[in-house]
Amino acid sequence: MGKVILVRHGESEMNRDGLFFGWLDPKLTEKGIKQAHKAKNIIQSFEYDEIYSSDLSRARETAEIVNYQGLPVNLSQELREINFGIFEGLTYKEIKEKYPVEVKLWREKWQEYNYENGENVTQLQKRAVEFLKALDKEKKDIVVVTHWGVINCILSYYITGGLEGYWKFALDTGGVSILEFRDGFPVLHGLNIGGK
Repeated sequence: MGKVILVRHGESEMNRDGLFFGWLDPKLTEKGIKQAHKAKNIIQSFEYDEIYSSDLSRARETAEIVNYQGLPVNLSQELREINFGIFEGLTYKEIKEKYPVEVKLWREKWQEYNYENGENVTQLQKRAVEFLKALDKEKKDIVVVTHWGVINCILSYYITGGLEGYWKFALDTGGVSILEFRDGFPVLHGLNIGGK
């Protein structure tokens, strides 16, 4: 039996400003740093064998804070947030004004909608789940510091079997969620612990 402890990074400058961003690379805010320390306090009730993080600054900075055991942090591009393509760095209002046709298509087929110069949620789930499947999560306790979309893809896959649950998990910046694997069977042991 093993656990995957999923940590959403602390608040970044672009979270604070209400922007769409996936592969853009803002730093944590002061609030985000405090959230990461709060997540660390939660994680300290576990011993973990490995720690992984998205290579983007907001996740990497969070991972460095929560890593109370001082293990090497394994960085991976596979744990990056979805690439929003042409929507990156814009508010939702700006996206609606600038790309009304794309927003309509996005709303109608959100699972397959490919953000121009980016990717779609189905592709995001594929890379997130393939990453997790490669880990020895049956025997080890593993911390994974990543992003809202990645965590929701993982939880949706393991809890609902696909993307059906993608919008059904509330994940605040700095929140901790725990998946426990018992004989290959995933059990949601905690959701958004310490969030906000």
